[in-house]
Amino acid sequence: MKKLVPINKLILFTLLTALITIVAIKFLDARIAASVMNFIRSVHKLRQVTERIPDILPHLVGIGTVLLWGIYFYRSRKTTDDNEVQFLRLAATALPVAYLVKTLLKFVFGRTGPRGWLIHKEPLAFHWFKIWSSSFPSGHMLVFVAFGAAVLFYYPKYRLLVLILLGLLGIALIGTDYHFLSDVIAGAYFGFITAYFIKFLFDGKSHQQKINP
Repeated sequence: MKKLVPINKLILFTLLTALITIVAIKFLDARIAASVMNFIRSVHKLRQVTERIPDILPHLVGIGTVLLWGIYFYRSRKTTDDNEVQFLRLAATALPVAYLVKTLLKFVFGRTGPRGWLIHKEPLAFHWFKIWSSSFPSGHMLVFVAFGAAVLFYYPKYRLLVLILLGLLGIALIGTDYHFLSDVIAGAYFGFITAYFIKFLFDGKSHQQKINP
């Protein structure tokens, strides 16, 4: 099992991520999104495919949560200290919590997405605390990074595979113009933070139970 990142490194990571996100918002997002849209429009078939991508994230979260909790309760009948059991508990919790976090953050930021800006001519801005089809942060990135972080905490040997898969997801979200670069960066950050603090709470609870059985 991998130990949590020390709090001082977490703070530095947060500041660095915030800086990169701001730079992306100011200088990169619009340019990248416009270039991607020009390419999509130049390939008729690609334009058709990218316009018809369904949002199955709620279904994936629902099915994944039920499945993971089911396996967890089955495996935890024997022990709760097993590495697999602890992973299942973290992953089963992180999925729905991450989905709730992304829903709340999207309401808070209310940012216009690339397609809203480029296709529907909506103003490219943050609409704070308003009901809006928000793209910031990326909900897909947030949820999948939260799950990926759970994997990394308990199965660090899969680090490269997890990072590659998450990287491909980020590229796909930007390459279909459903998200800006900064949306993906922020989604990845909040996904990691969500899994981090859930694990922190679980570890603290387990430590208390060992002290006061």
